Amino acid sequence: MYSKIESGDYSAHGRTKFIGLNFFEEVAPFKNVEEFRRRFRYFAQGSGSSQKFNFVCQFDELPLEVKVMLTQISESEFDVRSKLIIVDIRKV
Repeated sequence: MYSKIESGDYSAHGRTKFIGLNFFEEVAPFKNVEEFRRRFRYFAQGSGSSQKFNFVCQFDELPLEVKVMLTQISESEFDVRSKLIIVDIRKV
């Protein structure tokens, strides 16, 4: 997992804090994370190479509207097929 934190957030989160964590269970603390997971899985099962959508993350304090871009990359090496999905989330 790679994450690029906004410059103002480095002291609070650190660059390596999220490496190796499960995004849906440990990184994304919003209440409607299951809705986000469903959209991710639907994209992952499809054949499209990219998808963009707006999403409202529901937190206790205030909702946060974000832009999400999912990009799917497939590669074959030595008769083994692998898939990588990049999730880019930015504040609106």
